[in-house]
Amino acid sequence: MLSILPSDNDENESNIIDFLYQLCKRNELEEVKRILPFIGNINLINKLHTVTGSTCLHVACYYGHRDMVKILLDYGATHSIRNLRHSLTAYEETHVEEIKQLFLEHKNPPFNNDYNFIQWSLIGDDLLSKRREFRKLIDVYKTYDNHLLVSKLLAEVIHYYLNEYLLDNARDDTLRAQIETIESYFKEAIDKQDYLTYFIKAYTLTNIFYHFLNKDLALYILEYFDQTKTFSSNYRLVNCLVHLVTLLIYHPNLPQYQYRGVCYRGMRITTNDLEQYQINHHILNRAFLSTSLDRQVAEMFAGEGQQSQMRHTPKDHCALLYSCVCQYVVKQDLTAINIENLSTRPDEKEVLIIPFSVFKITSIKRNYIDNPQVAISIEIELEECEDPDKLDEQSSRLLTVLSSENDIKDAEAYTRFKRRRTLLYGAIAILTVLVLIALSVTLILIFAIKKPNPNYNSTLLLEKINRFEYQLPFDCPRILNRTSWNARPYIARENLTIVPVTHIVIRQLADVKNVVSQQDCIKAIRDLQDFQIDIRGWADIGYNFLMCNDKNDHSEIYRGRGWMFRGAHCISYNFRSLGNHSQNQVVQSVKDDEKQPVWDGNKVEMISVKLADGVYALYAKDAEQLNATGGAAATSGGLIIGEHGVLLIETFLNQRLNHQAQELSRKLSRDKPILFAVNTSSHGDHWYG
Repeated sequence: MLSILPSDNDENESNIIDFLYQLCKRNELEEVKRILPFIGNINLINKLHTVTGSTCLHVACYYGHRDMVKILLDYGATHSIRNLRHSLTAYEETHVEEIKQLFLEHKNPPFNNDYNFIQWSLIGDDLLSKRREFRKLIDVYKTYDNHLLVSKLLAEVIHYYLNEYLLDNARDDTLRAQIETIESYFKEAIDKQDYLTYFIKAYTLTNIFYHFLNKDLALYILEYFDQTKTFSSNYRLVNCLVHLVTLLIYHPNLPQYQYRGVCYRGMRITTNDLEQYQINHHILNRAFLSTSLDRQVAEMFAGEGQQSQMRHTPKDHCALLYSCVCQYVVKQDLTAINIENLSTRPDEKEVLIIPFSVFKITSIKRNYIDNPQVAISIEIELEECEDPDKLDEQSSRLLTVLSSENDIKDAEAYTRFKRRRTLLYGAIAILTVLVLIALSVTLILIFAIKKPNPNYNSTLLLEKINRFEYQLPFDCPRILNRTSWNARPYIARENLTIVPVTHIVIRQLADVKNVVSQQDCIKAIRDLQDFQIDIRGWADIGYNFLMCNDKNDHSEIYRGRGWMFRGAHCISYNFRSLGNHSQNQVVQSVKDDEKQPVWDGNKVEMISVKLADGVYALYAKDAEQLNATGGAAATSGGLIIGEHGVLLIETFLNQRLNHQAQELSRKLSRDKPILFAVNTSSHGDHWYG
């Protein structure tokens, strides 16, 4: 039987480590089983070999000895130790899936801080909600602009996180000295009321602080806010972590350093890490991410051109470690800060991405690692996911800044605050003035230009029409303006499009009763306009002219839409017709646009004769045909078409036409007074105006 192997001096300890290491490398299972129970200090299996810089577990994993790995794990071999040459854990050294499964089976709470099992990032589809949840929960810390409160929180960080938690994990005097330096930075942050500057100096000074901080953030911070999980971690530790991050997020000077654009992160990535990256997946960082504005700096950290020297499997020489550069596109404010001017290492041009930012993986490029021309093996592109609720967050942040005036004691900071506030108020005032000017111009355009003046004679166009209207031939009867019957303003107008027109339409208006005087005519015309605009929804009264006989046989002609503008009369004849109808021949007031009017030979074909430049006369082509319609026009005259297509009604308005129209009126209405509408329209597909 073997006696306990002595390990009471360094030489014996080194010999035992070397002996065990070689047995594990050669996979001598029985010999290792026989020796392990007799080693006085079982922790020797976790010691690094003096030559290779790896542990027994590393070498067993690297060569794929599954049973040997199981023996070592059963005896308490530590998972998280990294070898010196490649900075890999034993888990990362293996390429055998069965061995990886052994590590997962041996995972238990004492090892939950092993780097193998730390989730540095979350992968999923609904990560924006996770980010919003975290930001909502830390909303209570927005009063961090209060110096007294900040001082108390930083005092807790110094007392517990630095002097208890980190010192307990410090293995040598060098680490303790670094912690003392970090403590001095936090004390300066209190004295000078500048947490942002001195936190960045502490973060970038040594490896110890950011190494522990990011590990702890990845392990504990999200679970602290996840109500679905039981929280069993050190409450004081997590409280310090929350304060460290939130003091930075809500620092009033942070917007001065915010960065949007492209930045690069270089790293050596294992096969296990690479498997997490899939195109179109979302990824949330649980810790701070150090990136650089300079791609060359990122490539240096990734191991540019060193792929051939990185760890490979022993037999088939497959890569266990890759050089990788990630390109981040930052799109929102306060996701990343440019700390180049605050860092103790300004040459790295560092951009620090804040925890709990969400990015989408848009591209993964795998280069040929055997190609000596390829400097980087893996290139990954990520683009920030924009949060629609971010605008609300920024507005809330602005209100916080505005409300913090009474708490800012530093004179220089107060001056900067007042300057920002003045600029903000000035910008708001300018925008308000511009909006008011725009609204005023819009109202002017709507009411002063687009809408006609209720006084029709007030516009130049209508004045021109009125002047032209009275330049009729001397033998024509007068035509009363729209003002004579108190016409309402029209909504819209369209000019005649066919000159000369070829037909005339005379319509008898139904339901015109009690027309005794011309005042009754005026009221009837105005009521007709109100009905057609308000009830029918037309642009104006539907007819170009209206002729009215009172009880004393006195006739007056009133202008409706007038000479230059289209009315509405009949489908398919609008561009070429001026005809007449008796009451039983008039097309019904159709609501169905599909109906077609029936003319039954009642169409009057016209011919035009040029009398002078720009002046035409329109005559009935056949006198018998004309008389058959009821004698509403005469062959001795016609419609004279003047300049610009304006109709000068001559025959239509002479004594013969007036007499014939009256006769037709009596015939249709059994000797009762009647109001006629004469439509000179050339457009419109139905009876409505």
